[in-house]
Amino acid sequence: MSINISIANDLSKGAPSSSMYLHLCIICSALKYCRGASKGMTYSKLAYIFDKTIVLDENAITSFSTLKPWFIGGDFKKSLVIAESQSFVLFEEDQKAGMKISNTDKGNEYVSSLENMDVFQNYISYLKRMQFTEKKFEKPLIRC
Repeated sequence: MSINISIANDLSKGAPSSSMYLHLCIICSALKYCRGASKGMTYSKLAYIFDKTIVLDENAITSFSTLKPWFIGGDFKKSLVIAESQSFVLFEEDQKAGMKISNTDKGNEYVSSLENMDVFQNYISYLKRMQFTEKKFEKPLIRC
């Protein structure tokens, strides 16, 4: 079975009927704009960024000394699996960090097409401002 994801031009006027487009946008944009000098991103960093981006939590951008506990629901995991199965992202094993996730050319093209169509720009611009080093996620301090 094959799942093909395409963007309809009418999405720029409102929200899509499925949140999958938004989830894919957040995942691919985070991997494009939030990884810094690293070639990929760890699952914990991507999950944290995804969680904060869904609600556009401005505090996540301005201050980051400890992590607050967060809940990653099945939607993120399902979106990540679909993104990988459709070749938007690539999972690679890293000696130091374990598993790293990175965008493929298809994932980068998806983000570029969203930017060209002016879709989900509030999420993409939010992600462009978010800068966390991978080191902060190696041994995160979780605040209850």
